[in-house]
This record gives sequence, structure tokens and C-alpha cells, in this order.
Amino acid sequence: MLNRIINIGYSDELPTYLKNRVQPTNTVALLLLFAVGIPFLVLTPMYFPLQMALVPLSGSLSCIGVLLGNYFGGIRYTRPMISLVGVTTGILYNLFLCGPGDDPIPSVYVVTIAFSLVPFVTMDAREKGFLIFISIFSFAGIVGFPLTRSWFTIEADTTIIREGWMAYVTTALSVITAIGCMVGLIEINKKAELKMIKANQDAEDRHQKLLLEQEENNLKTQELELAQAEERKRQWAAEGIAQISEIVRHTGSEDNLFDQLVSTTVKYLNANQGGLFVVDRSKEAVSIQLAACYAYERKKYINKSIFPGEVLIGQTYLEAEYLHFTEIPEDYVKITSGLGKATPTALVIMPLKVNEEVEGVLELASFKPFEDHEITFLERLGEVMAAYIQNQRVMQQTHYLLEQAQEQGEEMRAQEEEMRQNMEELQATQEEMHRKEREYQIKIKQLEQKLPENS
Repeated sequence: MLNRIINIGYSDELPTYLKNRVQPTNTVALLLLFAVGIPFLVLTPMYFPLQMALVPLSGSLSCIGVLLGNYFGGIRYTRPMISLVGVTTGILYNLFLCGPGDDPIPSVYVVTIAFSLVPFVTMDAREKGFLIFISIFSFAGIVGFPLTRSWFTIEADTTIIREGWMAYVTTALSVITAIGCMVGLIEINKKAELKMIKANQDAEDRHQKLLLEQEENNLKTQELELAQAEERKRQWAAEGIAQISEIVRHTGSEDNLFDQLVSTTVKYLNANQGGLFVVDRSKEAVSIQLAACYAYERKKYINKSIFPGEVLIGQTYLEAEYLHFTEIPEDYVKITSGLGKATPTALVIMPLKVNEEVEGVLELASFKPFEDHEITFLERLGEVMAAYIQNQRVMQQTHYLLEQAQEQGEEMRAQEEEMRQNMEELQATQEEMHRKEREYQIKIKQLEQKLPENS
């Protein structure tokens, strides 16, 4: 119950500086009500005129009003009110109980000074306007006693509060109030420090969380960039394959096709030099012939057969695996330009194979290294070229077989015609023989008929 009363008016929607002052304000109101207001409301009529009871009564009602005001969300207005209650009560006691020429009641004077510390507990340091006003009011009320003691005077015996037990109680109350204010300030500062530490920790946690989120975002961004780069590489490779496929479909002459394939590949890769070698299996010994070249300075392969295992081209044919060099001997290949000759920095020799059958070799030289996705592109390109070369070889073989079949058919037709003519000649000969046989038989019969007559 006490905790609920102390926290009356607390709301998460309040600014931080007001949240920190809700509990101190309610605590001061409770202490003034039960330690000062109600006790003095009971004791004052016993030793002083009845009208003096209005002072503790108004103070008690003010404390109750502060709690009610906080309950209805008036924490902004109740804090200045509770800050003035204690000081005002002490000033009024001195004002009413002291007449002209009397000294202020020491115990009341001391407790009034102690109550002047209350604003520093209930008010925030940034509310300088309130603090200055309340401090000036308290200072004026305390220091201005010689001027105000003749304003209102109630005839009463003040011995008990000047020298009796009430003086000691009031003095003790002032000491407790001062200590309580200091303890309250210490507690407030401690809570503020703890909140600051917690706020710093929360800020640090949020900072770390933001750093983690930023790191995750950076990783996601990097992954996205890598994915986009990979997608661009795939799209680049697909476009290159599409160009080569288009050339294969729409180019008529085989020699012209090979020239276009080499030049297109060199330009698409931003290379500098290229050569296309095709495997020739038409003779007993397999050889590799240079079918097309682009910016080729080297003459040793022109119109010359390369056999499996010879130089890098033949080695690539045998191993059926590509070779990639970034250090090239100076005497291997030169790239010629208007400024002279230079050795390339990268060389790739790619076997053109399909279904594990090598149909040719593609050699490319460049002043820049070939990247992994370009090598992958050349492998796919090699399959396309190899498939075309294989299809061409099959078509040539089919055409050759078809021509042989046609020649054999013509020979067979010629033989059939010759046989038909022979048969006709044979048939004519047989008919002639049958005719002569009949003639001979007729002559024989005629001769036989003539013989009896002669005899």
C-alpha cells in the first residue's frame, strides 16, 4: 500500500526528469503530513490558541492535495507546492507566535531552514526558475522576520516551544529533515547515476547491436553484390554463347565460320590473339590443323600439321584439359601492334571437346589474366564449337558415304544395263539358234524324203 502511494502519478509517458521526481515528491508529502502536519494539528490546540491550528491544518491539506494532484497527473504543479509547504508553515509559526520586539523561535527558525532544502529534492536541477523563486521566497521569509513579526501576532505562551520539550522535538525534526533531504539527494543522485549507467549500458548494447546489424547488413550487401556479380558473369557468358551460336547457325562457309568464331571470341574476351585448331582424322595418323586465326604473328603453325603430344597444342589434345599460363616464355608468342612486339601476360589453351571427344583446340593470348568465369565461358564455348565440328565431320562422312552409295548405285545400274543387253543378245542368239535348228530339221526332213525316191 505504501509503495503504491509513493508511486502515485508515475507514468512511462512522463519525461525522465519528472519520473525521477514522483517518488521524492510523494515521500515528502507523506512525511510532512504524518510527521509534521497531523502531529502539530493535534498538539497546537493544546498549547496555543485554536486559530493557530489553521497553520498545520492548511499544511496537512496541502500535502493531501499534492498526493491527489499527482494521482490526476499534476506532478508538474504539485512539486512547487510541496516545496513551499514546510517553509511556509515555519514562517507562519514564527509570524503568529512572535510579537514586536520578540526574537524568532529558534527551533522553528531551524526547522524552517531545514525545510528550505526540500525543493532541491522535489525539483530537477534544470528547473532553475522554480528553484530560484523558491530559494528567494525561503530566504526572504527567514531573513525578513524582523520586518514581518509585527504583521500578525497571536497572544500565546511560547515557552514550551522555545525552551520545553517541543523545542527539542522541533529541533530534532529539523535535523531529521536536513538529513532526510541530504539522504534523498544522495539517493536521487545514486538512482540517476544507476540510470545513467544503465542508459550507457543500454546505449552500448544498442551500439553493439547496431554494429552487429550493420555487420550483418554489410555481409548481406556483400552477398548480394557477389550474387549480382555472379549473375552478371552468367549473363555475360550466356550472351557470348548466344553470339557464337548465332554465328554457327547463320554462317555458310566453314572457313569463314572458323574465322568469325575466333575473331568474335577474341574480341568478346578483350584478348589480343587467337587461333583455332581442328582435329583431322581423315588420314591414318591423327593430326591437328590450324583452321583460323586472329592477329596471329606466329607462322610456325600455318599450313603445318601438329601431331598429338607435340608442343602445347598436341599436349592439350592428349590430356583433354585446358592449360592456363600467366608466365609465358618470350620466344613462344608475340603480339604485334603499331608500337612493336610484346609478350602477352596470359595464355589459355582450351580443348574443344564434346562427349569426352576432343574435336579441336582453341588458343588465346592476352595482356590481361583470364578470370575464372572467362575460363568457364571458354569451356562452354568449347563444347559448342566441338559439337559443330563433330556435326560437320558426321555430315561430311554422311555426304561421303552418300556419294559412295550413289556411285555404287550408278555402277550397279550400269552393270544391270550391261547384263540386260547381254541377256537380250543371248536371247537373240538363242532365238537365232532355234530358228537355224528348225531350218536344219526342215532340210533334214526334205533330204530324207528325197532319198527313197532316188533309190
